[in-house]
Amino acid sequence: MSVTGRIARGAASRPWITVGLWVVALAAAVVAAGGLGDALTQEERMLITTESQTADEVDQLARGADADADQAVETVIVEAESARFGDAAFDATLVSLAQVLAAVDGVEDVAVPTQAEPFPVSETGDTALVSVTVTPDEDGAVAQGLLAAYESAAQDGFTLRGIGPVTGEAEFDRLAEEGLIRGEAIGIGVALVILLVVFGALVAAGIPLMVAIVSIVMAVGATAIVGQATELSFFVVNMITMMGLALGIDYSLVAVQRFREELARGRSVLDAVAITGGTANRAVLFSGITVVISLAGLLIVPSTIMRSLGAGAIIVAVMSVAAAMTLLPAVLGLLGHRVNKGRLPWAHPGAAPRRWESIAQAVIRRPVLWAVSGLAILVMLALPALDMRLTFPGIDSLPEDNGLRLATETLVEDFGHGQSATLIAIESAADASAQVDALAADIEADPAFAETAITWVGDIALIDTRDSYDAADPLAEQAIENLREVVVPEHLEGTGAVAHVGGEQAGSVDFSDMIRDMAPWVLAIVLGSSFLLLMIAFRSVVVPAVAIALNLLSTAAAFGMLVAVFQWGWGGDLLGFPQVDGIAPWIPLFLFAVLFGLSMDYHVFLLSRIKEHVDATGDNRASIAHGLSRTGSLITGAALIMVAVFSGFALGDLAEFSQMGFGLAAAVILDATVIRSLLVPAIMTLLGRANWYLPGWLQWLPQVRIEGPADEHVAPEDEDQDERTLARV
Repeated sequence: MSVTGRIARGAASRPWITVGLWVVALAAAVVAAGGLGDALTQEERMLITTESQTADEVDQLARGADADADQAVETVIVEAESARFGDAAFDATLVSLAQVLAAVDGVEDVAVPTQAEPFPVSETGDTALVSVTVTPDEDGAVAQGLLAAYESAAQDGFTLRGIGPVTGEAEFDRLAEEGLIRGEAIGIGVALVILLVVFGALVAAGIPLMVAIVSIVMAVGATAIVGQATELSFFVVNMITMMGLALGIDYSLVAVQRFREELARGRSVLDAVAITGGTANRAVLFSGITVVISLAGLLIVPSTIMRSLGAGAIIVAVMSVAAAMTLLPAVLGLLGHRVNKGRLPWAHPGAAPRRWESIAQAVIRRPVLWAVSGLAILVMLALPALDMRLTFPGIDSLPEDNGLRLATETLVEDFGHGQSATLIAIESAADASAQVDALAADIEADPAFAETAITWVGDIALIDTRDSYDAADPLAEQAIENLREVVVPEHLEGTGAVAHVGGEQAGSVDFSDMIRDMAPWVLAIVLGSSFLLLMIAFRSVVVPAVAIALNLLSTAAAFGMLVAVFQWGWGGDLLGFPQVDGIAPWIPLFLFAVLFGLSMDYHVFLLSRIKEHVDATGDNRASIAHGLSRTGSLITGAALIMVAVFSGFALGDLAEFSQMGFGLAAAVILDATVIRSLLVPAIMTLLGRANWYLPGWLQWLPQVRIEGPADEHVAPEDEDQDERTLARV
């Protein structure tokens, strides 16, 4: 018996001990998860030296450490419907606001415009800015206090909106949490319905959800521990929930279905668990390894957000595999035949779905037609990807009624503030003062910048300017590139001065460049490791080559759909998605790694059943039909569940989450339908025995059978007889 089979039998033989150990582990995870908030950050840093980071370092060196570095400045926008600054009502509102803010814990100073010093007040006099200096805390109490103060200080005829690093972080946390809750609610609700349809029994349908929830809780606890040692992005929680629901359900679905098949063949409960462990669980273990390796490619990217997403997904994948291999066999051992309780009248556990047998036969009869059709669909969908532009979504991507967006628009329109700032830090500039002055004048004359000023600290010149364009506007990126490649070199060439262009927009450009530089390395790790794993598992060079080619094509199709919907706006309004001028730079590389792992899941589940039948019968066509009929409903059901989970996140108000969720949903549904249901069986039919070709010089590769030893399986010729007994089970 295989190792996974022995593990499953052991867990099922002592089910209460196994379940008890998991309960203790869950309790520990819940306790550990309490410290997760302190381990997460909204800051997105690159872990390599870039030009924008160098500019910031020169700035810090020149201007010195700020005594108030731990403090932050919030701006409250006071906008009147009819009153004007100087009116009694306006002045009373400002005074009341100042008093309320001063009473908030963490507020150090409040500055309001007065008649003696009216700045900052808009030219029309209907809007004024109040500056609030605060000391942020880790648990967000200061932010909540500020928001409560804005609400309590509001007067009839006046609108108060806050904007700044403290309340801004709280707002993004709120949006992220809403997306998380929406994704969970939609995903779990739809998953239960789909599982009921796939399994046709209430008890069986609830098991995968249980395993997914356990995996998520365990992963959150483990992540909180990891977060004490390394910096993690707040995106990691959303990642854990998405991948936990997807993988936990996916792995359990395959195992539960195999267990029910073995029971239907007359196996004892313990034997059915053991065989499930030696077959389905082996596929789950191998699939988990491919997922982890694919996601490990993200860990080499020198970015806190990419490493956080990769770490969160890897942790929850490991927990999902562990739960599927130990907790699930124990639960199945306890349930036994009761796994089919609550069975729907038309459901027959273990029966091969006739609909999928018909689909398989249709594809096998006309493989050329289906192969050409499937490839044509994917190529057409992939074409828009050629126009992909990488950029972080700007404030314009938020809903039109969002407070942060409205506050930013007021600052831009009424006070001429840019949405971000650019810094040009120039070292060894003492002998180039005239050139620095000319450079600043040219920058100020550029419509992309405004409010340009020069600060001299010794021989270092610091040019501060505000960006006029939204961060996602192509003109904003072009302005930074023009500064770096044309304007700055033209003015400082031959002077000996060294300039570094920094700021938020420059940092975004540097991030996009870093992603492009790292992409080939990530691709090499993911593709190379996937090829080796599949080659060893199936003892073939054709199987991994076809799998990788199809996965690349389906990923490209997902990229094309992402560009068409978000960048071009095709159907975006109908679906409620924000239209932006590009795709967040981390999305393509992230999607590639995640989608490769998820698609390999499906590929392993399908091919393991095909290979099992091929080894027993030697009939390639019959084995393809058998594999697709036995896994088609599982793969489609798992895909629909994943689509529901990912779509829940796609419907959130954060553009980056929307892009991530939609990209994952689009790719998964394409993979489960066009790739696994049409292209894989069609191409494998055309290739025939060549599917299993392994060159003679590779015959030394170890024998690794995902489907388990042959003596653990029912003989294929006995299956028809087995299925005739299903009505009595």
